Amino acid sequence: MVTDVLMSIRPVYVDAIFAGTKTVELRRRRPSFGLGTRVLVYSTAPEQRIHGTFDVGGVLHDAPPVLWRAIKDRAGVDRATFDAYFAGCLEAYAIEVQNPRRIDPAVLPIRPPQSYQFLRPQRSTHRDVLRLAPV
Repeated sequence: MVTDVLMSIRPVYVDAIFAGTKTVELRRRRPSFGLGTRVLVYSTAPEQRIHGTFDVGGVLHDAPPVLWRAIKDRAGVDRATFDAYFAGCLEAYAIEVQNPRRIDPAVLPIRPPQSYQFLRPQRSTHRDVLRLAPV
């Protein structure tokens, strides 16, 4: 069973996750992982580094206006940004961030995913990524 995921997140949101001001990560599509998954956080350009990890506390979903009311104080974005991101979506998803842990920023030894990618320890390139953020 895969329990580690590499996720690409914009630098401003990476900073907010590790500052504790963003405790849900928003996504337009349902993630195919859930409670207990460890997420390795990759900060996209211009940083292009892994900055740490967090554990998934669960995945919330609802119509965007309903989800906003539930997570507005945890989203790390304002309403206009939220609405623009979920424009045209019938469902919105919020991945609960638990136990965020920073690491020394590290260069990713593989091509970063556009959204997220499962890390499979049997693959040598994935083991190289997992070594960057020990449990």
